[in-house]
Amino acid sequence: MIGAAQRSDLLSSVDMTTERKAAHRPCGGRRRRPFVLALVVLSTGLTAAGAWAQGSFDDLVANLKSPTARTRQEAAAELGRSRRREAVAPLSALVRDPEARVRLEVVRALRNLRDLSAVPALVTSLQDGDPKIREEAISTIVEIYAERERGGPIDRFLQAFSDEYERTSVAPYTAVDPSVFRGLARSLRDEEKGIREESAYAIGILGGDGVVGDLVTTLQDPEGGVRAAAATALGKVGTAEEGKSLIPLLADESATVRNRALQAIGVLRVKDAGPALRELFEQNRRRELGMRVLAALSRIGDPAQRDIFRELLSSNDPEERRLAIEGLGRVADASMLPAFKKDFQREKSDEVRLAYNFAIVLLGDRAFLDSIALALGGPGGGAARARGYVLELGPGMAPDLYPYLNDRDAAVRGAVCDVLAQLGDKAAVPRVTPLLNDPDSTVADRANRALEKLRRGGPTSTPAP
Repeated sequence: MIGAAQRSDLLSSVDMTTERKAAHRPCGGRRRRPFVLALVVLSTGLTAAGAWAQGSFDDLVANLKSPTARTRQEAAAELGRSRRREAVAPLSALVRDPEARVRLEVVRALRNLRDLSAVPALVTSLQDGDPKIREEAISTIVEIYAERERGGPIDRFLQAFSDEYERTSVAPYTAVDPSVFRGLARSLRDEEKGIREESAYAIGILGGDGVVGDLVTTLQDPEGGVRAAAATALGKVGTAEEGKSLIPLLADESATVRNRALQAIGVLRVKDAGPALRELFEQNRRRELGMRVLAALSRIGDPAQRDIFRELLSSNDPEERRLAIEGLGRVADASMLPAFKKDFQREKSDEVRLAYNFAIVLLGDRAFLDSIALALGGPGGGAARARGYVLELGPGMAPDLYPYLNDRDAAVRGAVCDVLAQLGDKAAVPRVTPLLNDPDSTVADRANRALEKLRRGGPTSTPAP
């Protein structure tokens, strides 16, 4: 077989020979023959290289059946690096290999191949006798469906990825095989606490609303980390009714569990948690926990808590004022609208002013959407807060955002493309399309991504604020 380096040397040699002969030979005649010879040799080399590559792949597949465990392991690793889809089937046959090191290498190879046809084999690996293999299978399934590559330990990857989004983290056009959730639900009862915790996070990330009952049961797990993960997952895939099961966790001995239960209760708008949250807030007003409780109380929109929000409107703490304003907006207290418009003009804090805009829009005056839309293009936390407000206001607000696709600020134009995609507003496609030719390349790229998401099937996942 002729390698690339040899072919390069051959062509160089032919060129030099041709130049020397050209100096002593009249023009025309047969001087091009060496080039023809070189092309023939090069073509032969390429054909041989292709044949060798196929032979090498076939040899690796054959080595998966070797009686030597090390040979099978090395073959699995090489096939994973090959990135060839046809390697999935022979690799999948080895998920029941007698050697754990071979099975682990098989799962890692399937992770590298990133192909949905590997899912049945990975579901089988969820029940492997080796906890390392079970853990690797959980992460691989998440990475394949969510199109996200992990960096670092599996447990940290799943928790961090889970925390990026309040609800499921995969796009709605991604159909997760039901067998995945059945397998993960079984893993919630795994003997290893780490596997139980990671399985809960995976269910939330992938949108396993069909196994909510299993998550509710897992809220009673003896390990705090598992209860916390189950609470987070329930917040992603559950309903307000199912969220009632989170209320007892507000008294959990673990601060992590309490905090994750608070977050999930707020996301699910569990109004029944109002009295418990109010009591917890009164007990912890001057502590960090008190602010977390107030955030959850503000989100659930319980009309019975209207008085505490009105009281906090005059607080010296801008964070308390912000949460009180949001809370009153969510309980739809229309009587507050005139006062909100007046106080908005007097407020010095930018974050609190933005909250006033949000509440006033919630109460019916869409003219105040302007500040929220412009804040989408701002720096840091303000932009994230504005995005959260727009997403909470919902798809019905999308047409009011169209004019901002022509805003003079490129950051605003790009951010509006993003949020329209997250709202799943397919009617925005013809309005976003012209931005493919935006003079700002970043805006053009964001417009392109937004259009792809909208054409592929609906709203994208909502990032946590």
